[in-house]
Amino acid sequence: MNLDPQQSTAATILNSANVVAGMIRFLHAVRVRRGTLVAALLISAALGTAYYLTATRLYDAHAQVRIVQSERDHNTLTSEQLSGQSSNAVFQMMSTYQRIMSGDRVLSAALEDLPKEYCIDFEGIAPEVWPTALKNNVTVTNERGTTLIDVRYRSRSPKVAAFIVQRIVTEYINNINRSYGNQTLEDIQRLTEEKEETGRKLAEKNQEFLDLQFQSGSIFDPEGKSTSLLSLRLVELNKSLMEAERVTLDAWSLLQSVEQAARTGQDLQQLLFQAVESLGASILAKQMGLGEQDAWAVARMNEDLQQLRDDWNEKRTILGDNNLELLDLAQRIRTQEEIVTSYFQRAKKNLAVNSTELGPQLLGMARQRYQLAMSRQQTLQQQFDLEKAEAVNHNTMMSKLSIVEMDRKRLQAKDDSLLKLIEHLQLVGDEGIKVDLNKLPKAAKLPSSPRLVLVIAVCFVLGVGGGLGLIYLLDLLDDRFRSPDELRMQLGVPVLAMVRAMEPTGGTGADTIQCHAKPNGVETEAFRTLRTAISFSDRQAQRIVVTSTEPGDGKTTVMSNLAVAFAQSGKRTLLIDADMRRPGLTALLGLKGQQGLSQVLRDERPIAASVADNLFTQITPGLDVIPSGSRPSNPAELLTSERFSELLAWAETCYDQILIDAPPVLAVADPIIISRMVDGAVLVVRPDKNRRRMVIRAAEAFAAVEVNLMGVVVNHLSSGSSGDYYGYGYGYGYGYGYGYGYGYGHDDASAAAEAELEHEADVEVLVTEESEPLRRAA
Repeated sequence: MNLDPQQSTAATILNSANVVAGMIRFLHAVRVRRGTLVAALLISAALGTAYYLTATRLYDAHAQVRIVQSERDHNTLTSEQLSGQSSNAVFQMMSTYQRIMSGDRVLSAALEDLPKEYCIDFEGIAPEVWPTALKNNVTVTNERGTTLIDVRYRSRSPKVAAFIVQRIVTEYINNINRSYGNQTLEDIQRLTEEKEETGRKLAEKNQEFLDLQFQSGSIFDPEGKSTSLLSLRLVELNKSLMEAERVTLDAWSLLQSVEQAARTGQDLQQLLFQAVESLGASILAKQMGLGEQDAWAVARMNEDLQQLRDDWNEKRTILGDNNLELLDLAQRIRTQEEIVTSYFQRAKKNLAVNSTELGPQLLGMARQRYQLAMSRQQTLQQQFDLEKAEAVNHNTMMSKLSIVEMDRKRLQAKDDSLLKLIEHLQLVGDEGIKVDLNKLPKAAKLPSSPRLVLVIAVCFVLGVGGGLGLIYLLDLLDDRFRSPDELRMQLGVPVLAMVRAMEPTGGTGADTIQCHAKPNGVETEAFRTLRTAISFSDRQAQRIVVTSTEPGDGKTTVMSNLAVAFAQSGKRTLLIDADMRRPGLTALLGLKGQQGLSQVLRDERPIAASVADNLFTQITPGLDVIPSGSRPSNPAELLTSERFSELLAWAETCYDQILIDAPPVLAVADPIIISRMVDGAVLVVRPDKNRRRMVIRAAEAFAAVEVNLMGVVVNHLSSGSSGDYYGYGYGYGYGYGYGYGYGYGHDDASAAAEAELEHEADVEVLVTEESEPLRRAA
């Protein structure tokens, strides 16, 4: 799907915002779990300290040599050319000089007659493997673009390291002087002999190649590509053979037709006309009584007749049918046609007279033609077989020729390489190789391993990285909201209030509500904040449904205190317990019985009269309550009926504020049904209990049906909560379960016993067809 520029920009901004939000959330996690980060740093520091104190101290010794060439006079080169060639030659050979220093020959010589006090690095090692042990601790490098070679050795003693490096450099200088002195002349002589032998083999291969070329009979172009005359002859013979086979088949077919006609006594005249192309037109003219002059005359008259017809057609379009010239031309055409017709009539009579001699003559010519065609085919077939056998031998010879050609190229390449190497050694031998000691080895004062700065840096990086990784893993496994900002960013709705954990009041009925029992208590201030946030909402908020994510989140406690807070502000408030499955609000206020919402929705009387019989007024000043009533078997159907809409419309005319208590949104569909009929919904969340995925699913359930989710109420904060993270204090609530195979808990401990008794009394309630799929979906 293609996005327009505005949508693309919006998507980019949204992605950036999500990245920033994720970083902020992770920084919050780091801030709160800073103890984990400090512990990781301390562990890393402890391990680094242990390593630094127990690690073996190693010391490096370092020396540097320079490769130069001494230049001598040459008759054919200037000094500048000689200098350039010398530098290029040295640079090309630097890798060789570097490998020579770290080679077994130099290292073995450096270990010969090594004093005992300098053998501490080889204790417990057999002498025959000392060069290998030395090579493992020697590092030889070349600074790019220079002729400088660095050699470095690491030992447990600084004096031993310096002594070993000195021995290696000394043996290297001696080895270079020996190798590029007399050794250069010996190498040139050996390579010259090898080049002569290679040249002799190359000459033999060249001669063998020429002989095979001559024997193959192939033609070679200037690029060396061959063209075989034998192959060309074979192709032409194949074409001729195919044509001969076709002619033989045609002759055989004609012979069969003539023989069949002769046996059955058929008219041979028609067959003769068909055989004109195969046997020739002479026999046909002879049988028709026409000589060569007659045939030429007939052909001439036909040409004249056609010319007259063309002239007549051309002039007719210009002169018209009645023109004298056109009439004269028409008479000439008729005369010419009569002459030609008379010739053909006479020829036809002659053909009828001579038809008795036609059969034997035609049969003999057909047989003769077939025999000639067969003879030619056999001759071509024999010649083709001979050429084919010769081509097989030719292919074998061409294969040998290819092998010889590859050998020639290999020997030629080797000869060229030997020539270049000899020229290089001659140049080096003329100019000479010198090795200067550029930097003397010295005993180190401080160990190269372990290095304190490096150990500290590694410990810090490992400690911080490990601590951050552990914090990220712990935060990923802890699927709960850790701060109000995170809750607001994840859900996209504001946090309306934050309610601390409250102790039960110990009263009954309205006295169980904190705002009523302790109107001046600290706990009640959160509900006044919630009331203010709802009252000053930018949308109409007269009818509100209060629900939660899952059982035990405290929605009934929050809603009942919010209702009292609205009533205390002077608003006429109606509280409806729409949880007809497990009515927590009804049990909390002690209003259990037949009267309530279920009775109003099933009643057929006018809504005002029905509400009057099921309304409990003045629970507290300004607060009326409609309890849930008796439990129906179809609560979802009752809530979707027109009766419930009429109830809300009636309440809107009589009350300033209407609050509806609904079941948890992930348990049943009742909250979604109710929220479609009201102004907005409030979601109660317990961050110490609710998982992030469950809360997000609850918010998405409202968004899917385009319900106005006004915000969330963070409930049950412990007294130890910080400004960034929610505390995990002691929770309160009472549990109850549905008879539908799932359950959720009440929000207030004072109603626990009552709910348990009701659960036991209603265990046998049947599961409706509507509630079961909703339970599975939840």
